[in-house]
Amino acid sequence: MIVTVNERRVEVDERTTVAALLESLGFPDRGVAVAVGDAVLPRSGWTAPLFDGARLEVVTAVQGG
Repeated sequence: MIVTVNERRVEVDERTTVAALLESLGFPDRGVAVAVGDAVLPRSGWTAPLFDGARLEVVTAVQGG
């Protein structure tokens, strides 16, 4: 199935979770926020499987000054 991550189309297995997708794309374990559609997804929801056509926005924290 196809999902979109930060405007990039990605093909994933039907059982892929948000957590597995983030890991496969190289996102860090900490300092990451995920929205599915228009809703921010709490980390507790990252174990849920994705659905075909899901649109995810992933934001990582950047340290600076």
